[in-house]
Amino acid sequence: MNSKRLFLFGIIVVLLLACSVRAQEAMEVECRVKPLVEQDGLLFRDLNNNGVLDPYEDWRLSPEERARDLLSQMTLKEKAAQMQHPTFVPRPDGSAPAFLEKWAKDLNVGFVLVRDLPSGRKAAETANQVQEWSEASRLGIPILISMDSVHGTSYVNGALVHPHNLGLAATRDPDLVRRLTEATREEHLAIGVRMTLSPVADIGTEPRWGRVMETFGEDPELVAKMVGIQVEAFQNGRELNSRSVLTTAKHFPGSGPQMEGVDMAPIVASLEAYDLYHLAALGSKPTLQDLLRQKLGFTGIITTDWGMIWGIQQSGSFIGGEISDDEAIVIGVENARVDGIGGESIRLIDDMVRLVEAGLISEASIDDSVYRILLAKFKMGIFDNPYVDPDYAEQIVGCPEHQALSLEAALKSMTLLKNDGLLPLKPSGNILVAGSRAADMDSLTGGWSSGQDGKAILDVIRERVGDAGTVFYEGENPETAASLAQESDVAVVVIGEPAYMHSPPWGAQTLEITPMQQELLTAIHETGTPIVVVVMMGRPYILTWCAENTSAILVAYYPGTQGAVAIADVLFGGYNPQGKLPIQIPRNMEQVRAQKSDIPFDIADPLYDFGFGLSYE
Repeated sequence: MNSKRLFLFGIIVVLLLACSVRAQEAMEVECRVKPLVEQDGLLFRDLNNNGVLDPYEDWRLSPEERARDLLSQMTLKEKAAQMQHPTFVPRPDGSAPAFLEKWAKDLNVGFVLVRDLPSGRKAAETANQVQEWSEASRLGIPILISMDSVHGTSYVNGALVHPHNLGLAATRDPDLVRRLTEATREEHLAIGVRMTLSPVADIGTEPRWGRVMETFGEDPELVAKMVGIQVEAFQNGRELNSRSVLTTAKHFPGSGPQMEGVDMAPIVASLEAYDLYHLAALGSKPTLQDLLRQKLGFTGIITTDWGMIWGIQQSGSFIGGEISDDEAIVIGVENARVDGIGGESIRLIDDMVRLVEAGLISEASIDDSVYRILLAKFKMGIFDNPYVDPDYAEQIVGCPEHQALSLEAALKSMTLLKNDGLLPLKPSGNILVAGSRAADMDSLTGGWSSGQDGKAILDVIRERVGDAGTVFYEGENPETAASLAQESDVAVVVIGEPAYMHSPPWGAQTLEITPMQQELLTAIHETGTPIVVVVMMGRPYILTWCAENTSAILVAYYPGTQGAVAIADVLFGGYNPQGKLPIQIPRNMEQVRAQKSDIPFDIADPLYDFGFGLSYE
């Protein structure tokens, strides 16, 4: 690895847009722990329980006035807690774990990331419990509940889970992306999640990178258009308001162009031009303050990706130095002035207090960060009523209208790369379905989601064929698959990677079809039975053998919970495929290794080029 390259770890930029909130004649407020106070015939939440109306409790005042007043009442420890963004996973029944009461009530942390919720109702009930505990804190500061909503409300079972962004890019349909995002926003509001750790603004120019599926492909213009649509749709316009879900454009300054597919890989820079404090983006004053804040005029929240201390320490070890935990905290909080600290231990609260008392971090730096966090919360109205209606959540999360949107997106994403006339299939005769991905629901939803109920590809194909034919299935055994192929008119072979590709973080050594999948394909091919290959694709794969030896290739990406229906619709002619590749498909690994990680469309003579896609017409 070139010693002139520096680690620029991903910074998440939360887009806090400027807005002004007009005083309303009346505001619906609710307290469940603290009392209400009345003034001028209006009700207000007495969040500090002092019996009087403080400015920060007065919803008639501007968010700026309220944030300044609240900041003046906070202790140093309370300020440090507002910058913390830990993760919790509910109990199996969806309820909040007991330790979260300490985080919300005693420590009053600013954010929590939630995942793996069993239903919309349970998600809403859990959010309400979190907000009740935060209301019981000394100052009653509500928590911003966040979710990794990369492709819908993906950590709630039964919710809207649409294709990953790579699949959405294949649709070339900005209006569809807007409608999907707006539906996702409505589900988030219903369950009390007011911050999404999306959209991914990285550019998928490195095929080996495990997070290509989260991007809108390798065309910078397409990425910019789709990301802009998602930001505006999530935030309900260009200004934060009571119907906004705070968006997180990640990862600044861009971790898409990964050297050799490594996650959080080095970006070329001159080692001599920077000192140690400038190595990692999340510890870089020139990057975050001089460039982002001053030159670009960004006024929103800057939050680290998960593991600030680790990220800064890794950049130090890269040049042979060692950075202690305390040094990493100082670099991130004082030097770079990050606002939110993702994924660190709650002990960081006391560490930050200690470092301020030692004169290594200025309280003014913390004040600046906390003010921005409080301002976002006031602008979104969660200080006045953070609670949600579980009945409504049960009604809206995963509703038929949203599932129809998910199906529309899955259908429009389907990309046909080859068809020798075999497709569309007739739903009759004997059909072999092969490959374990065909029976796996997770292969449809992809990463950044919890387990979803639904129908796998095999299930839907069996439904379509019904009594008109016979559907055989073999997941892994080549000999059994070959035997069944000899009795079949056609074989549908589903290949691809597992649902989650982020791990390992060092990038794929090969993008070739796995040996097991290749053996399965070869065994079926040798029987002479025509083959349709369905590719569950989160990044470019080497499909050269398939192009030379099969009759049809359908790229399904990770199409979401309605993906099996969409695949079957295309296979049996119910839908004419129209998707276009958002990336290049290389012929071999030599082409992958020869291309540059940060340059789009630089694979010479690819197997299938960017924008390629067939149809039946």
